[in-house]
Amino acid sequence: MRYVLFIIFLCLPTLLFAQQFQFHQELDSIPVRDGEYQIPAPWTGGYRYSNIDLCDIDEDGLTELMLGSANGSVSLWENQGTVYQPDFHLANTSFQGLDSLNATFPKFWDMDADGDLDLFLYTWAGAGGMQVYENIGTPTAPNLILVTSTLTDANGDPIYGTDFDLVDIDGDGDKDLFIGTFDNGYVKYYENTGDSAHYSFRLITSTFENIQVGFWCCPRFCDIDADGDYDLFVGDYYGHIHFYRNDGTPQQYDFTLVSDNWMNISVGNNASPEFADLDGDGDYDLVIGKNNESSTPTPPGAVHYYQNVGTPQVPDMQLVTQSFLTFDAGFWCEPRLTDIDHDGDLDLFFMTNNWLGWMKNVGTPQNPSFEVQSYTTLSVPPGSYAFTELSGDSLPDLVTDDGWGGSIHYWRTTFQNEQLSFQTMGQMDTPYIINEVPFGDLDGDGQDEMLLGGFQNIPNNRVLAYYENQSTPGNPNFVFVTDNYQNLLDNLQIADIIPWLSDVDMDGDLDLLMLNAETNTVFLLTNIGTPQNAQFVLTNQNFLNEEMINEPFLGSGDIDDDGDMDFFTGHSMGGMKFFRNITDTSAVFQPTKMRPRPSQATLSIGPNPSNPITAISYQLSVVSLVNLSVYDISGRRVAQLVNGRQNPGDYSVSWNATGNASGVYLVRLTTPGEEVTQKVVVLK
Repeated sequence: MRYVLFIIFLCLPTLLFAQQFQFHQELDSIPVRDGEYQIPAPWTGGYRYSNIDLCDIDEDGLTELMLGSANGSVSLWENQGTVYQPDFHLANTSFQGLDSLNATFPKFWDMDADGDLDLFLYTWAGAGGMQVYENIGTPTAPNLILVTSTLTDANGDPIYGTDFDLVDIDGDGDKDLFIGTFDNGYVKYYENTGDSAHYSFRLITSTFENIQVGFWCCPRFCDIDADGDYDLFVGDYYGHIHFYRNDGTPQQYDFTLVSDNWMNISVGNNASPEFADLDGDGDYDLVIGKNNESSTPTPPGAVHYYQNVGTPQVPDMQLVTQSFLTFDAGFWCEPRLTDIDHDGDLDLFFMTNNWLGWMKNVGTPQNPSFEVQSYTTLSVPPGSYAFTELSGDSLPDLVTDDGWGGSIHYWRTTFQNEQLSFQTMGQMDTPYIINEVPFGDLDGDGQDEMLLGGFQNIPNNRVLAYYENQSTPGNPNFVFVTDNYQNLLDNLQIADIIPWLSDVDMDGDLDLLMLNAETNTVFLLTNIGTPQNAQFVLTNQNFLNEEMINEPFLGSGDIDDDGDMDFFTGHSMGGMKFFRNITDTSAVFQPTKMRPRPSQATLSIGPNPSNPITAISYQLSVVSLVNLSVYDISGRRVAQLVNGRQNPGDYSVSWNATGNASGVYLVRLTTPGEEVTQKVVVLK
C-alpha cells in the first residue's frame, strides 16, 4: 500500500496539471496585410501542391474557390463579395468530408447532365488515381457520394497522371479529359466517346501535340483570346506557364506554341493555373496554385492572383497578390514572437527556405495586427533560431544554428528608422547535430541560458545540453555544463529532442515544451521549482490538443495582453496556425510554490519638469542587463545613460538636456524581464 501511495505521489503533479489549458484555433482573428492586400485567412498553416477549381458550387451566382492540397483535403473558400469584386473566406477545411492521405486535385463538372456539379478528384494517396463523386443533392445543396474509387478508360486501364482538366475539345457536346504526367511532362488525351450524361474515356494519345515540359505537367484550357475555341496553358515543375494558341476551330484544334514562359510568370514550383472572370469585366483573370519544395528562396504564397487588365482578345495579367488566400512563406515555417522594435507589442518572425522574414505588429498589445515587412531579411543556415539579449542595448538579438553542422551563430540586432538589420557577432561550434536551441533565464541571474536539443552523430544518442551564460555585452559566451539537463533524458521517452522554453502558466518561471515525433504531440514539462532553481515535471502529453504531424515548431507570447500564453505553430506547408489561450485562469490549478512575477525594477525622475538637468533614480531587485535611455516623442533615442550588467541595488544618474529642445521626452529603463517608461518635460 505504501508503494502505491508513493507512485501516486510521484504522479500527482501530472494529474494536477493535466488538461488545464484550453486553446482555440483561429484562422483570421489577427489580421495580416501583405503590401496593400489583406490576407483573408492568414493562419491556415499554408498549402503545398495547391490546386484550384473555380466554380459556382452553390448556384448563388458567385464563383467559389475549391482548393486541393498536399494535406489531402478539399477546402471550400466561399465568395462573399460580388461578381465584380471577389471576397473569398474559408468556409470549410474539408468540403463534404473529402480527405485523402496525400495531394488532391479537384475538378467539378456536371458529368450526368442533371443540373448540379459532380466531382472528379485525382489523389496521390495509395497507388494514386481518379475518384468519381456523384452529386445526389441539389444544385444549391450538394451532397457528394463516392461512386468510383479508380476511374478507368474504355480498355479498363486506370487513368494516372498529375493534374488534369476537362474540356470539350472536339465540339461534340461532351467533355474530354487531359491529364499531365510526372516523369516527362507529357499530356495524355482521353476522348469522351459517351455523351453529356454518360462519360466513357478512350485514350487517344499519351503525347498530345508532342508537348513535353519536363518533370510534372498541369494542362488548362481557356479561350484566352475570345475567338470561340479553347487555347491551352501548361504549368510546369519550374513554376512557369507554357501557352499554346489554338489556330484551329472548336471542332478541329490546331495548337501553336507561343511562349514557354507566358507573361514572364514564375511562381516557384509546380504551377497550376486556373482561369475565370473574377471581376466581371468580360475577360479571364488568373489564379495559380503552386508548391514550395525547394530550400532556396522562391516566391512566397500558396496561391497567386493575377487580374487581367487587358481585353478579352489581348490579355494583360497583372499580379495583385501572392497571398491570395492565406499566409504562406515557402517550405516549412518556424515562428517566433519578440518585441523587435521596442514599441510594447509583439512582432512575429518566421524562418523558411533558409531565410528569416518578419511581420511588424502595427496594432496594439491587446489587438494585434501584422504587416509583412520582408520574407528575406536575413539569409540564415538551414537550422533553427531564437532571440535573446547579447549586445547590451536591450534589443533582442538573434541566434541561429546550422543543424547538422553543429555551429551556433550570433547576430546583433539593429533597428533604426524602421529598418531592421543583423550583424554577425561570431559563432560557437558544438559536437552535436542540432534540432533546436531555445534561450531563457533558468537560474534567475537576469541572463538567458541556452538549451540545445539534438543528438550526437551516433544512433540513439539524444542530447539536451545546458550551457551557462557567461557573456558580457557584445561578447556572447555560453559555457557547456551537461548534455543531459536535469537528467530528463533518463525518463523522457522521446526519440528526437526538440525543446522550447516558455512561461506557459505565466507564474514567473520558464516551463519546457518538447515535441514527441512518434505521437505527433507536444509534451509540457511544468517548472515546479523557482526562477533560480528550475525543476521540470511532465504534466501534459498533448499540449494544444493538436496533432503536430507537420507542425514541429512553436512560437509563444501573450499576443493579446490578457495574461496568458498564446501559441503559433509553424507548418511544413509553409504557413502558421494560431492558437489563442482561452483557459479560465480562475480554474487553473496553482501549486503553492508558484509566485507572482517579481518586480525587477523601479524608476523615478526629478525634478520634472527639468531645466535642464534632472536626476533619474532606479532600483534593481535582481542582477540584470540594464539599458537606460532617453527618447523624443518620435521614438528617436537622444541619450543613452546606462548600458551594461548591474547588481541588485539603488542607482542614480543625471541627464543634462542642454542640447535638447523643450518638449516631452521618454525615459526608458529596460532589463531582460521588464521595461519601465516615464515621461519627463524639458522647459528652457
